[in-house]
Amino acid sequence: MKTIWFALTLLFISSVCYGQNDRSIALNSMIATEYQFAKKALQVGSRDAFLEFISDDGILFRPTPVNGKEFLQKQNSRPGFLIWFPSYAFISKSGDLGCTTGPAEFKRNMDSASIWYGNFCTVWQLQKDGKWKFLIDGGISNKKPVNKIKGLEFDDKKIELLDYKNISTSIADKQLIFDVDKKFNSLLENGNILEAYSDVINDETRLLREGEYPIIGTTEIMKYIIGYDGKFEFEFEIIDGKISGAGDFGYVYGSLVVTGSKQPAKFNYIRIWRNDYGKWKIVIELFSPFSE
Repeated sequence: MKTIWFALTLLFISSVCYGQNDRSIALNSMIATEYQFAKKALQVGSRDAFLEFISDDGILFRPTPVNGKEFLQKQNSRPGFLIWFPSYAFISKSGDLGCTTGPAEFKRNMDSASIWYGNFCTVWQLQKDGKWKFLIDGGISNKKPVNKIKGLEFDDKKIELLDYKNISTSIADKQLIFDVDKKFNSLLENGNILEAYSDVINDETRLLREGEYPIIGTTEIMKYIIGYDGKFEFEFEIIDGKISGAGDFGYVYGSLVVTGSKQPAKFNYIRIWRNDYGKWKIVIELFSPFSE
């Protein structure tokens, strides 16, 4: 009996490790794709690079959410160089949905100084052909970084190891992630901002706010949130989103109106969630100003 139990235990451990290995390989592949995307933008320009890496139903904020592929196909290429790299990434347990974020800058030409700095947030989905395409992309502006930011590393040799045929490309019921987001939005709309954030952040959570460097981790986020507690009112509208095949990772995007200043301010928002041991936590929350 003990022999059978030991054999079953080994089988279980092996299957768990294999799943974790698949996830690691999928994460490596997604990070590599982000670098390929950035490299392509330098070679052919941002417009054509975005067209190559965006999914058919991918969303961009221009200024409202639009089908990015249809929008870009109507635009002309513009001069200049958009430069970026991923500094953080996360992927679902099913290896089919993930996100990247990191610093970006813009130059008129490669020999000149950058004239804009910011941070991006991108959600990626693994396609049936094994390629990654992004579902939504947004960003904020900030000052030139004071400290050097380290980019994520990836292993070239592991890219070809992605066995995409064994990774689920099915999507669970997205109503689950909508319900999580609605509950959180309700707390914010009712003025319970400290309670709302304290329960859904951890040391990896990142807030992206216009004019600010990324606000990372529980301590820094709570310091930031306290400064806004009771001073503003929020009104959210969820537009759409997706959830991973494993149901442990997803995102929602929509619009946000903030009142309490001289005049209401309107934002697009992206909120990316992960399920940690039965509790939903924010991975990245982006508030991008609504501007023409």
